[in-house]
Amino acid sequence: MVGSGPGFVAGTPKKVPVFLHIKYSMQIVFSNNKKIDIILNSTAVALTYQKIYKHLSHVPVPFREWDSPYYVKTKSIHQIVEKLMLYANKVLVEIDWQLCELQDQEYLNNLHRIYEKNYNGNAAWLDFHEHIHMCEKTHADQANVLLIDYREKAGMLEKPFDTTWLTSATTKVKAGDVYIKWAELGKTPYTYWINNEPEDMTRMCELAKPWLKLRPKIIVALEDIDFLKGIDVPGFETWWKQYNTSWCQHWQIPSWGVDDIFGASVFGRVPDFALIAGQLQNNVYPTKVLL
Repeated sequence: MVGSGPGFVAGTPKKVPVFLHIKYSMQIVFSNNKKIDIILNSTAVALTYQKIYKHLSHVPVPFREWDSPYYVKTKSIHQIVEKLMLYANKVLVEIDWQLCELQDQEYLNNLHRIYEKNYNGNAAWLDFHEHIHMCEKTHADQANVLLIDYREKAGMLEKPFDTTWLTSATTKVKAGDVYIKWAELGKTPYTYWINNEPEDMTRMCELAKPWLKLRPKIIVALEDIDFLKGIDVPGFETWWKQYNTSWCQHWQIPSWGVDDIFGASVFGRVPDFALIAGQLQNNVYPTKVLL
């Protein structure tokens, strides 16, 4: 009988778990009016997204063509540098075309510093920064995902990151999984190391960051992804031992390792993920996400 059993007191209402209040679906709307469902799961991240998207449902997605995985896959480095030049001109930054085409990491690190010191909320700075990343060799194997990013339009809806969300994080996702990952305006310790940034603790604490904010992006995996594939875990961990303690003390966190750096929090699933791939391949892009 409902409500019977040990510990039950007649007349005492049962406490309803907070996750039962979640609306279990969202919809991605494309420019051809096709709607594709996102089925949410019963997690704290999904509940947080439900609250955020009560507001973002009314905001058009500022989709950039490079939010599609097929953008980088179909562009030469020459074409990407052309776009970088375009956005550099908009923010009055002079760049060395040849060093960008050579994918000179030291020079690209310098461009990152220019962005970091000058970003003022102007969307052109974000476009400039995103194309710096696209010039890097480490970006060549971009994961096959759909990215929905509201960029500066979501600023007021960003939330402090709750580290308890990492308890269910995973470094592997399945095709159709909907997830969120680290997305700070800086670098992870791993990227800091692999990009040969200065061996300087002050600079490391300035540029390399843990997960600080939940930025309400939506990432849909269009294939199975192992975030540790191609990652030099032993090499990084050997280097990281000398900085880990001081860096964590700076950011007031107990620890931060490979699983934290590369972990994704899955909060839903798109059963029809293959339809998304077809839309993107035909240059049909998301316009809204409805709750």
